[in-house]
Amino acid sequence: MDTTGLLLSAVGAVAGVVSAYFAYVAVRHQLSRRRRRPVPSVAPPEPGPPAEGEGAARYDVFVSYGQEDADWVGSFAARLGEKGLNVAYDEVVGRPGEIRVHTVEAAIREAAHGLLVFSAASMSGGWVRQEYAALMQSSIESGRLFIPVVVGDVELPEFAATRYFADFRGLDERSGHDGVYERRVDEIARALHGR
Repeated sequence: MDTTGLLLSAVGAVAGVVSAYFAYVAVRHQLSRRRRRPVPSVAPPEPGPPAEGEGAARYDVFVSYGQEDADWVGSFAARLGEKGLNVAYDEVVGRPGEIRVHTVEAAIREAAHGLLVFSAASMSGGWVRQEYAALMQSSIESGRLFIPVVVGDVELPEFAATRYFADFRGLDERSGHDGVYERRVDEIARALHGR
């Protein structure tokens, strides 16, 4: 084979590789567009009891937290429930024998909004980081409300820091503080109810 033939073969091979790459990119783009949820052009639906039909929210809010904050979250979720909200978190949605990741993933998907309890311990856990990613992505893509709830001295991640947060540092339902805890719970409940 002479030099010209070799050069043409090399150019043909490069052209084939480039063509295959662009075909791959086009197919990958089409598949990713199919997987994405459409971004609504209007505000998300008001939270409340699930409506009949596909896509209805089963829960008003999903609460993500670190296990070290489980007692605080249990009381907090109960207070939100008393405000008429259907609250989901791993202890509520999990059933014996179910697979945790599937159960939590379904609860996040079926919740109208998301809330993450930030403490020093919460963001060090892999589960909470995964839930944070899912809640934040859902908020960005579909307009669901995402509320950071700060219960300890912690620096919020950059995306969470773009939101107004509910400051519960040093507060629980027994702490008193002239009703500050209850006012903060009321503020969150109103936001989740859309008022």
